[in-house]
Amino acid sequence: MDSITHIVLGAAIGDRILGKKIGRKAAWIGALAKTFPDFDLLYSGLNDPRKYVLYHRSYTHSFFVELLTAFPMALLFYYLFKRKVSYKMWFILWITCLWCHSLLDMCTNYGTRLLLPFSKQLISLNNIAIADLIFTVPILVLVVIALFYKNESKSRIILMRSSLVYAILYLGMTFVNKSIANAHFKKSLEKEQIRYQDYMSNPTILNNVLWYAVVNTDTMLKIGEYSLLQKEDKQIVWHSYPIQTHLMDSSKSPDASMLKWFSQGFYFAQQNKDTVEVFIPKFGRGDLDKIAAKETFIFYYKLYNKNGVWMMDAQQPSSKDMKFKEAFAQLIQKIMGN
Repeated sequence: MDSITHIVLGAAIGDRILGKKIGRKAAWIGALAKTFPDFDLLYSGLNDPRKYVLYHRSYTHSFFVELLTAFPMALLFYYLFKRKVSYKMWFILWITCLWCHSLLDMCTNYGTRLLLPFSKQLISLNNIAIADLIFTVPILVLVVIALFYKNESKSRIILMRSSLVYAILYLGMTFVNKSIANAHFKKSLEKEQIRYQDYMSNPTILNNVLWYAVVNTDTMLKIGEYSLLQKEDKQIVWHSYPIQTHLMDSSKSPDASMLKWFSQGFYFAQQNKDTVEVFIPKFGRGDLDKIAAKETFIFYYKLYNKNGVWMMDAQQPSSKDMKFKEAFAQLIQKIMGN
């Protein structure tokens, strides 16, 4: 999930657990604790695709490691606040924020390794986008307004509690939306007589109304979108891409197996001269008006040999190439079922 969401939810959690004892400081510490697992970006980075795949949402997002982390962090703040708040309460704040971070990340489609070091399985429920405005903005507004009220005032308590209740209710709604979208996707697959081996669905970015599904057949990967607002008679269009597993299986790059694992079974590959281009459609299509792989999947990986050494790069558009206004208008149009 995006950092802003983690921050405001952490602030609400911290305020409700320790606000009565230490005032607004509880909100700031809760925000810190809730974002703490994402400090893995300090060593995984955003510019090294290999490190990002291997280390982001790994050990710092593990339930077991977070449990071990909560003990010393609670002790640290216990002494920083000169033992005015019990160690038990500090531990409750830290473990609640840390575990809630990983549980929320688990709801997105990136994949979170909750069970490390016992299992490196990527766990994802695919019920909410990594960034969802309708989820985050109301929580942000409620928390910010609440912080202007005095500690433990009735208005502040109501607003902070309301932000947490809204978060829980919204997350519950996402599972309902997912069930509705799945029913339409599977009805379309049955009507089109598309037999598939693997299936996944996920909301598109910034919303929970426009969904996409990805399926694997024997040789093809298919992806289609469905809006909860579109007319019943509007057909889902499935776009097909040859998986070409032989390109990955025959590749001598040590990163080929890593990308197959990271894709959770949803990938396809293309040969471009001496480079194998790997697309991971579990993140959906970037440009919903395009069909060609490089135009619609604006982010993909490259495997190639350079001077006898296998390399892996991530291809993604620069901020200069991104037309955010046009992309947002396109998204709104698709959400409305057009």
